[in-house]
Parts: sequence; structure tokens; C-alpha cells
Amino acid sequence: MEVLAWTLIALGALTTAACAVHLTRRHRRDASRLARALRSTAPALLAAGLLPLPVLLAVDAPAAAWGSWGAVTIAAALVYAAADTLRDVSGPRASSRTRSEP
Repeated sequence: MEVLAWTLIALGALTTAACAVHLTRRHRRDASRLARALRSTAPALLAAGLLPLPVLLAVDAPAAAWGSWGAVTIAAALVYAAADTLRDVSGPRASSRTRSEP
């Protein structure tokens, strides 16, 4: 069971890294495509953070496994937050376009 926990943690780290690369490289400038990509990668990021948890709770896992799981979960949340920020920043700014200069 401990091997399963480490395998799920490693897969979570790989999934988080793949989602980060996908979201930043492919959709950096286009906010509409980034919003669609964010909706499709959100379940993968959620699964990367939560799938190892039942195994860790069932097994007497070492502290290193718990720490690695925490790091993967925080990294997945940061990837989502960064992509959400990129989506907001790269979107059209209606207030600056409609402002008229005196």
C-alpha cells in the first residue's frame, strides 16, 4: 500500500507539472482559450491533490510521504491560481478602452 501512495504522489507531481506547462505555454495570450483550458485542467489538478489522500490515511505513511503530498497539493493550487490570474490579466480591459481623454 505504501508503494501505491508513493506512486500516486509521483503521478500527482507529474500531472501538476504537465498542467502548468499546458496552461502557460499554449494559452498565454488568448484569454478565451485559457478559460477553456483552465476548465479542462481543473479536474486533473484536483485529482492530483486528492487521490493520494485515502491511501495515506489507510497506511501508516512516513512523514516524507505526507510532506510530499502537501507539496503536490499546494503546487496544484498554485498552478490553478496562476492560470486564473493569467486569464484575468490577459482579458480585454473595457474600462481603459471606453475612457475618453479631456
